Amino acid sequence: KTADPKDIAPSMAVGFTINHVVAVFLPLLGGWIWLQDWTLPFYGGAFLCVLSLAFTQFMKVKPETSA
Repeated sequence: KTADPKDIAPSMAVGFTINHVVAVFLPLLGGWIWLQDWTLPFYGGAFLCVLSLAFTQFMKVKPETSA
């Protein structure tokens, strides 16, 4: 609760706007990639999964403490 209340509404408006722009643009890009070669979106998804798995290996996890 460190944000100034008057800054919350404008920040959320910008966030929603960016979200909606991306939500329109990415399916168009995906459709265009699909038209080039239908296997490319699947290879791209597999690549993102492997990349995500690699990045999770660097996450620091706090050890649990016994009560």
